[in-house]
Amino acid sequence: MTVGDSATIRIRDKVLDGVDLAATFVLATECALTGVQADFDLFGILVLAFVGSVGGAVIRDLLLGEHPPAPFRDWRYAALAVAATLGVIAASLILGPVGNFTPPLAIDVFEAVGLALAATAGARKSLDYKLNGAAVVVIATVNGCGGGMLRDVLTARVPSVLHENFYATAAVAGAIMLVLMVKRFGIRQDIAEPIAGITIFALRTAALIGEWRLPHLR
Repeated sequence: MTVGDSATIRIRDKVLDGVDLAATFVLATECALTGVQADFDLFGILVLAFVGSVGGAVIRDLLLGEHPPAPFRDWRYAALAVAATLGVIAASLILGPVGNFTPPLAIDVFEAVGLALAATAGARKSLDYKLNGAAVVVIATVNGCGGGMLRDVLTARVPSVLHENFYATAAVAGAIMLVLMVKRFGIRQDIAEPIAGITIFALRTAALIGEWRLPHLR
C-alpha cells in the first residue's frame, strides 16, 4: 500500500480501534472535567468532550487521506464521548462539581494516559500505511496533541502544546522510540507499541511531578 492509496483504502485494525476508542474515552472524561471547571453548560461540556476527544484522530485521518475520518464513520467514538460526559455530569450532580475539587495534577496525569494512547494509535496507523519515520512521528504527535489544542482553543486558553513542557515532547520522544524499535531494530509492533506508550506516559507524568522545563527565552 502506498500513501496515494490511502484516499480510497482504509486500514482495518481491531487493535488500533481498541486503542483509539480507549483514548477517546479517557480524553473525553478529561475534557468534560475541564468543561465543568470552565463553567460550561451541559451542552457546552458535551461539545468540548467530543471535540477534545476525537480532534486528534480526525486530523490524523485527514492527513492520511481517509475521508470521512474514523470518528465520523464509527458511532462508538461519539457514544464513548457521550458516556464519559454523562459520567462526569452524574458525578457532579451527586458529589458536587467534580472538576472543582479534582486536583489539577490528577487531571493532568489522567490526560497523560490519553496522550499516550492517542499518540500510539497515530503511530500504529501511520506504520500500517507504510509511511516514513518522520511522517510517523509527526502524525503520532498530532494525534496525541490535536484534541488538547482544540480543547484549549474552545476554552480560550493558550494551547498547552505551546507552553507545557514535555507535552508534545513526550509524544515525539515516544514516537521516535517506536519508529526506531520497529524500523531499525525489527521489533514487532505489538511489542514496541506498549513500550512507546508507557514511555510517553512516564515522561509526561515525570515532567508534571518534577516540574521539568524546556528552555524558555524569558
